[in-house]
Amino acid sequence: MNSDTRLFIDPLLIVKSKNILIKAKGRSTLEQALTNVVGLIDMSQNESDAPWKGAYKALNLSERSETGLGYGGASTTGSSRPPELRHKILTTAKEIIMLGEKNPAMISLMGLFEEGVGPDTLSDMTTNFLLPILCEITEGFAKANNLPVKKFGSVYSNRLLPENPFAPGKPVVLVPRDILRDLPLATDWADVSKVVMEIDEIRDAVNAMFGGIIAGTVKEKKEQIRKAAFESPKNLRAVIDAVSLASESYDEKADFDGLYQFRDALSSDPSRFMGMLRPASVKSAETLTALVFQMIGQFKELVEANNMWELLWYGDVPRNERASQLLFFAVCTVMCAINGVDISPETNSGGGPVDFKFSTGFHGRVLVEMKLSKGTVESGYNKQLEAYKAAAQTRLGMFVIIDVGRMGRKLVKIRKAKAEADARGEPTSEIIVINAIRQISASKRR
Repeated sequence: MNSDTRLFIDPLLIVKSKNILIKAKGRSTLEQALTNVVGLIDMSQNESDAPWKGAYKALNLSERSETGLGYGGASTTGSSRPPELRHKILTTAKEIIMLGEKNPAMISLMGLFEEGVGPDTLSDMTTNFLLPILCEITEGFAKANNLPVKKFGSVYSNRLLPENPFAPGKPVVLVPRDILRDLPLATDWADVSKVVMEIDEIRDAVNAMFGGIIAGTVKEKKEQIRKAAFESPKNLRAVIDAVSLASESYDEKADFDGLYQFRDALSSDPSRFMGMLRPASVKSAETLTALVFQMIGQFKELVEANNMWELLWYGDVPRNERASQLLFFAVCTVMCAINGVDISPETNSGGGPVDFKFSTGFHGRVLVEMKLSKGTVESGYNKQLEAYKAAAQTRLGMFVIIDVGRMGRKLVKIRKAKAEADARGEPTSEIIVINAIRQISASKRR
């Protein structure tokens, strides 16, 4: 509850939700809110008149830290959005209306057309529209599970909600799982390209202009889609209809980001971790380093010899890098708690999103960067980790490679880079390799 989960509310999933209150109230609430914005923009003659100002006020993009969703890193505070972003969305909506399309779903798809409209923007917009219903859902859950609650005022419909212990004065607001995606479809270009390029007119127009939607930056892709869609009302309607039908919620069975296994690891029986660590007799940079190294060693043992590698795979496909990071975070958290070890793992530093920063007050900091072998191993070691160490004002770092295959010569290269830096007397980070290659189960080996 003190670090955002990288899931987002996808407004396109609201109509598919099986949650009773979302079905009964959420869908109509969102549709009415979007219809209101589109209606006001339709009436507006210029950006200084009352309808435009009404639409601007109604399109609330304020960030909602209460849900703990998004890109907040080691906090749930977020950052403010510029007012120009609302103007861009409303201006594009007006342009779409002028083409003869008044489908309120256009607002949910602004990630297709406007640079700067990302998944967090769409998610927070939807959260603001649905906040009364989400608060009602949370109050019902809290009552059913006997959670301590308090009133937080009219902003939260005077509902009785749990308080976030890491953010006193702020409630926790729960969100149904089936309206969450790792990226809303309107900003997930792998999925969008599949959907949109099935429309003959769009595919032909895009290919004629740019030779295919696969190439180019996200900004260029948005421009490609926008230009092709805005060529005619027919094209625009086809894009809106196709994308509106295609969205699917985060697959918790595959759980490629490891979000659900993270929760399971935190809530499982901690006794198996008993005795794995011993509290340091004194707090110092040296004892902190030894503890972190010990934790990585225990995690390595669990993965390699105790079948924890299975949690890093879904069938024949390795889960995302985030899954291994979260699993390590969960194991370390439980391991420290069960053994009375005073060490705090954090997930962000001033220089960027280093995977973990371990600290014991002011007695030292150790950074841990974790990469999959199939990813950007060399850059992670040579550039990212050193930059993060500088930002955190520490010389102590450990670079952990989770070997899931496709290592190639990456390990050889970074070991060579480390040896050369050592020879020059420069501070270097330890390199630890954890073998998470998919194995044959014990039952099949017999």
